[in-house]
Amino acid sequence: GSFIRISIVHKTINLRIERLCSNSYKLAKFFEDETPLKVNYPSLESSPYYSLAKKYFNGKGGAIVTIRTGSKEKAFKLLNNLQIPTIATNIGDTRTLVIHPASTIYIHNTEEQMENAGVYDDTIRISVGIEDIEDLIDDFSQAIKNI
Repeated sequence: GSFIRISIVHKTINLRIERLCSNSYKLAKFFEDETPLKVNYPSLESSPYYSLAKKYFNGKGGAIVTIRTGSKEKAFKLLNNLQIPTIATNIGDTRTLVIHPASTIYIHNTEEQMENAGVYDDTIRISVGIEDIEDLIDDFSQAIKNI
């Protein structure tokens, strides 16, 4: 039972990581190029971490993309307008997960601690999954239009 599951997970991890990184980059580019939102993703050339991602991670930026919507209200509206992502605190899932970190995992931190971690009232953290990227982009696009 569990040995077979671990073996399958181990054998497919490279494929999943490739898809997660590819989807994350494409979603981050969408935010950067086609929306007014601020985006943070290390493999974007505009990122202060771009050279580090290029040097240490072969240009890959991982599966976490963060965006800033401009206000807490807009962040919650965007989250509520999404159809594909699941609101959850996990990361590294095959599904796309979203969260408002300031009101969840950072709720007991001071404002200074949150700012040091790059978390603001308008921040949404996206753990990008392996879904079809065009479907994800379309979903985020419609959600953004309705905030």
